Amino acid sequence: MAARALLSRPPVRVTLAVLVVVAAGAGVWYGFLRTNPPAELPHSASAATLTPDPPPPDPRLAYPTPFRNVRPDVKYVGDAACADCHLDIDRTYHDHPMGRSAAITTRATPVERYDATAHTSFAALGSEMRVERAGDVVRHRVTAKGPDGVPLPDYLLSADVAIGSGAQGRSYLSVEGGSVWQTPISWFTREKRWDLSPGFAPHQRRGVVSDCLFCHTNRVEPVPGSVNRYREPVFAGQLNVGCERCHGPGELHVVERSVGRIPDGVDTSIVNPRHLDADLRAGVCRQCHLQGHERLPRRGRSLFEYRPGLPWEQFAAVFFPHADFAGPNRAVGQFEQMEQSRCFTRSAGKLDCTSCHDPHAKPAPAAADAYYRDRCLTCHESQGCSLPVGERQAKGDSCVSCHMPRADSSNIVHTAVTDHRIPRRPGPASAGRPSPGSLPVLPYRPGPHDPPAAERERDYGIVLAALVGRLGPGPGQGLVAQAAHTRLHQSLTTWPGDADAWGALATLLLAGGDAAGALEAARTAAALAPGSESRLGGVVSAALAAGDLDLAARTADELIGLNPKSSDHRVSRAIVALRRERWTEAEADCRAALGIHPLDPVARLHLAACRNRLGDATGARREADAAVGLVPPTQKAAYEDWYRRLSR
Repeated sequence: MAARALLSRPPVRVTLAVLVVVAAGAGVWYGFLRTNPPAELPHSASAATLTPDPPPPDPRLAYPTPFRNVRPDVKYVGDAACADCHLDIDRTYHDHPMGRSAAITTRATPVERYDATAHTSFAALGSEMRVERAGDVVRHRVTAKGPDGVPLPDYLLSADVAIGSGAQGRSYLSVEGGSVWQTPISWFTREKRWDLSPGFAPHQRRGVVSDCLFCHTNRVEPVPGSVNRYREPVFAGQLNVGCERCHGPGELHVVERSVGRIPDGVDTSIVNPRHLDADLRAGVCRQCHLQGHERLPRRGRSLFEYRPGLPWEQFAAVFFPHADFAGPNRAVGQFEQMEQSRCFTRSAGKLDCTSCHDPHAKPAPAAADAYYRDRCLTCHESQGCSLPVGERQAKGDSCVSCHMPRADSSNIVHTAVTDHRIPRRPGPASAGRPSPGSLPVLPYRPGPHDPPAAERERDYGIVLAALVGRLGPGPGQGLVAQAAHTRLHQSLTTWPGDADAWGALATLLLAGGDAAGALEAARTAAALAPGSESRLGGVVSAALAAGDLDLAARTADELIGLNPKSSDHRVSRAIVALRRERWTEAEADCRAALGIHPLDPVARLHLAACRNRLGDATGARREADAAVGLVPPTQKAAYEDWYRRLSR
């Protein structure tokens, strides 16, 4: 089958909800594509004849800038090379939260407590979580019991690296060879206690993707195509975010200063953000503080290629929940909140993060109110506070207590976030009623350095395709799927060798029930990105749906070879073996997965199915009950039903 011809094929699964007109003129997903199929792509070609498209010009070479350290051949040197000449700034910066973003756990600035009052042992969703420290070793342990009361094997992870300054809290990374995993336990400073890591189920094994390490650590080198694997040693040199995150690679600057070369004007050997225009200066902060709902690298780019002084939007695309769907007080949303404020919109670009925050030093708690009040008075000196003097003094004469109040985060427990909308009168930001035809996510506002529209639409299509599978059947899914399909068709007409777009198309077609089309798209994506775990995982899913079990098995073998520390890849191969009625092979993979992650309920449920097929009804029921006991109450009925279907 011609790979490109897939784009003229509409998804085939139709639900009654999809056949409802979502909005006037919007059409419906299935009906629209049936009556208005996208044009056939030109030049029919098989996946084997496609080659990766050349990337756009590298901004590090192509963008016109006087700063010479943006070039890819200029190396990073680390904070120690800066300290010789900038000792005072170096000292205050490493007391700043950014300067304490990551550290070896036992060497991090101590904020955690390991005594019983800090809940080093606590229950979470039917399991017991424990924090253990012995000298320079910290371990996080999860224990659980089977339905007969007999303990199951413990899930134990070393907490090697602490992520976060500790101002709000800390999470922890476990490094296993070149693979990085997050532990399920975090420290929450405001509550002075240990608890379940944000968004975690106790039995989850969460691989740490490079996007997380980009913002929380200094430099890592992701293995191309991997999910959570990095060149070893993973954390070479300093761990914390350093000077070069805002100033760019320092090699050129250090070399020229070491031989006494001093410029007459602006020093072009290193970026000083104050010499950048407003948008480029904001880009330095956007790289970590503009998270959005989804963020992905631009076509042919990597986030780690970005250099301060270059347009951030040429390296990353950021998407936000539509205002009608967004909730208030989400952590890491301060940047977009600031851009909604009247202070920002009326400043004509003059207000930015550094108008209020010194990136080199944080004011001491006792001086914070006065420090931020002075920041406010640089613009508001002529208009005094309307509160009576006594009431104002009772609040510490603090502007931010009224105009930037702290509230509990809606997406991270035990933490508070500051409202950067800077409202004149405090009050929650409320979501409106979703408008008919609204897409749930929107791209970040247009900027002066955006890539061409075709590139932006391509990124939007990929994000929308990923969203389709999460939405579930219904009119909202149909609207999003239609928008994704249109954009992906247009993009792949232009760039037929785009592996990520083919992978997104495979996701979209699979959600629509077109297993054959999804498999062809997934194989095309994998052929264009050899060794990519994401692309190979797409092949396994599509091959299972299409009934090509031999291909699914071969691909699962490849995934295990790439990342042997992943229990998910073992479970994937077990599922394939179950479908092929190779019960003993499936059992071996389930047990191997449990050897990596003993409390994985999915692996244990499939082990139960294997034992049932092999005639061990008692052992099967015991494993199934153990799996059901490991999941939250809201999922228990679904797991029971899943087991019944597996055992038919």
